[in-house]
Amino acid sequence: LTIYVPGDEDQALPHWVPAYKTIQSFDISPEGKRAVFTARGDVFTVPAKDGSIRNLTQTSGIREKNAVWSPDGKWVAYLSDRSGEDELYITPQDGSGPEERITTDGSVFRLQPFWSPDSKKLVFADKDLRLFFVDVNDKKPVLIDQGHYFDVTDYVWSPDSRWIAYSKIGKNTNGVIYLYSLADKKFTPVTTDFYGSWNPMFDPEGKYLYFLSNRDYNEVIGVYDSEFSNPKATRVFTVTLRKDEPSPFAPKSDEENAKKSPEDTSKSPDTLAGDSDKKPDQDEDTKRDKNGKDGKNRKDDKAKERQPMKEALRIDLDGIEDRVLALPMPPGVVSDLGAAKGYVFYLDSPVSGLSGPIPGETSAIHAFDMKEGKDHVLLEDADNFTVSFNGEKILYASKKRSGEEDAPDHTYGIIEAKPTAPKKAGEGALNLTAMKMEVDPRAEWTQIFNEFYRQERDYFFEKSMNGVDWTAERDKYAALLPYVATRFDLNYVLGEMVGELSNSHTYVGAGDYPDLKPVNVGMLGVDFELDSASGRYRIKKIYRGKNWDNAVRSPLTEPGVDVREGDYLLAVNGRSIQSPENPYWAFVNTANDNVALTVNSTPTEAGARHVTVKTLQTEFNLRELDMIETNRRKVDQATNGRVGYIYLPDMEDVGLNAFVEQFFPQIRKEGLIIDVRYNGGGFVDQLIFERLRRILAGMGAARNFESGTTPDTVFHGPMAAVTNEYAASDGDIFSYYFKYYHLGPLIGMRTWGGVRGIRGYIPLIDGGYLTRPEFAMYGLDSEWVVENHGVQPDIIVDNTPDQVLAGHDPQLERAISEVMKQLPAQPQGLPPRPPDLPAYPSGPGF
Repeated sequence: LTIYVPGDEDQALPHWVPAYKTIQSFDISPEGKRAVFTARGDVFTVPAKDGSIRNLTQTSGIREKNAVWSPDGKWVAYLSDRSGEDELYITPQDGSGPEERITTDGSVFRLQPFWSPDSKKLVFADKDLRLFFVDVNDKKPVLIDQGHYFDVTDYVWSPDSRWIAYSKIGKNTNGVIYLYSLADKKFTPVTTDFYGSWNPMFDPEGKYLYFLSNRDYNEVIGVYDSEFSNPKATRVFTVTLRKDEPSPFAPKSDEENAKKSPEDTSKSPDTLAGDSDKKPDQDEDTKRDKNGKDGKNRKDDKAKERQPMKEALRIDLDGIEDRVLALPMPPGVVSDLGAAKGYVFYLDSPVSGLSGPIPGETSAIHAFDMKEGKDHVLLEDADNFTVSFNGEKILYASKKRSGEEDAPDHTYGIIEAKPTAPKKAGEGALNLTAMKMEVDPRAEWTQIFNEFYRQERDYFFEKSMNGVDWTAERDKYAALLPYVATRFDLNYVLGEMVGELSNSHTYVGAGDYPDLKPVNVGMLGVDFELDSASGRYRIKKIYRGKNWDNAVRSPLTEPGVDVREGDYLLAVNGRSIQSPENPYWAFVNTANDNVALTVNSTPTEAGARHVTVKTLQTEFNLRELDMIETNRRKVDQATNGRVGYIYLPDMEDVGLNAFVEQFFPQIRKEGLIIDVRYNGGGFVDQLIFERLRRILAGMGAARNFESGTTPDTVFHGPMAAVTNEYAASDGDIFSYYFKYYHLGPLIGMRTWGGVRGIRGYIPLIDGGYLTRPEFAMYGLDSEWVVENHGVQPDIIVDNTPDQVLAGHDPQLERAISEVMKQLPAQPQGLPPRPPDLPAYPSGPGF
């Protein structure tokens, strides 16, 4: 099994690693003096400024995760797989004592725990969509509720520790906020499923329950298509917990207080009722505070604010849905609620497309002042945050910037929670350079192996594991663990083990590999050919790109670059290039750099030209574009311009962008060919089908314009799709539904056959990853489809190597033929405009 990599001989020996590179969760201490992180499977606390970093667990080979600090400051709770299953543990925050196990009934993966304000209970959820709370003294978990449609991930305690608020996904995919009473053991909905609501958060004073909800409607019409989207629909909402609690945004009125004359010694009704403010005593207390004497000093006031609420919180459940109010703030991309006395905190993020954030917007942590009704930007350029229990500090995370390769994935910092002038990411940054730990690789590899087994056991789409005895497979492959010598070996073993499930989307990769120090090679976007007579390299082909788009830039076709096909490349940066040397050796470590080329139309130095170009890191995009444009020209020439051609490389951002770019300019073609060969999959197939399945329903006319269609952007004509054995995942699904919707013939070879989907890459302890096929596809007849078989084309055509080398594309050629068969002899066109209306009748009776 051993794969030899230079320098990896000691990879299996214990060694020290920078744990800050694998941070997976964080929380803040009650007063904001420290942060707690889980990283590389251990629990660390880090000082805000002074002091040392502490590793509270030091358990290489055991994975601790999701650590949270108790409100009384004494404990840190976390999940650990020490027993072989996820269990809850607590440990003294200063490392002064042993950890204490809270649960003993673990059987599946558990989700993030949260402390009650009295530091006596924890709430958590699990993979089976169940929500529990547990008293840390009696250690008996109590089931609160169970979801049916998605994980329960949003839950929080009331300030008196007697209620739990949480959200649960309903049948229509909208989240609903619930309140659970520990005393009554009942839950009550706060919102309905008519709107999506989530992320509940109690006001520390017990007046309000805050939450996020999508209830704003300002639909945006697309530029390329008259379809709508609403990228900014979320606001913070609040509900008053008591019927008699006034709205925080009730009308206000400034009034003048009547002043009393010095002779007036009468007492106000308030004074007579015993409600006097006792200003002399108040002044004395203030004086004592300033002089540092005992009394009601500020320190005691702050200590009182930090105490959990002792009196029972009153919540009037009757009519609670009618007391929901929206905070006066603009809707946005809002997430991550937090609360302190008088303030609500939230994260506002930029609108993001599939290919990344929309330019011109940045993320920021906001603080909304409930008393003043004003919103403040607290910190710009943040991605996540949490608020200290006393409400005075915030721990934030901000993604690292370019040029910080050796830094953590994020910058973490602690700042004041009270809004002043907006702060920038980097202020209050924590020093994590000492967050290091000694790892025992073999112990880690065993933990990774066992977690890999459990992840698939718990999340695979069916409990029967495709009929495989998964426990027996674990035992069989565990026998190989003693012979694993590198992280590469481990991935090989895991890959072979999960292969026993005979299922798609079972991936494993990355991890704590040795640094292989790869080198880059600058590219020109050309094909070279050797001139044997001179030993020089000739530029046989220059791949044309779109120089206005940096992703498909062609260096030798940019303005002012005098290089032509047929020219000889004589030197690079003054270094002569000649056979038998490979021409690419001259471009090592020059990717995206400026290089000086010496070229000539002859293989001699006489009359040579010197040009400077910026190289590419990869030619893939250029060569793919050349394939697309070549195919489009073939279709165009073979059909006299009547049929259009679209290529979809995947079903993610690149594929959807490619569809938009290619489909709409060709909607007035008479026929259309969609090519999904080599499609890498994704999730956007139904978005594409919404466009392909549109039907011409009518026409519209104006006096001076050509007639238009209804819908505006509709293709009206025959279609065909081309697929092959490398169309995978959503490439499979697209091929399947193209047939199902009867859009035209499917031509080519049977597809890959893998449609059981994942929800992303699940991180392992050392930064590696695995995937879990959780979502399976079946038809209306309740039969599984596509997986392990693929989609059979209507017309089977193979592109054999001899035909391809001869310049043919039999699959595309057949698609052209099939579409042309469906076209009438004359151009199909669109229904013509009716003749002008005659004059309306006149005379008697009209």
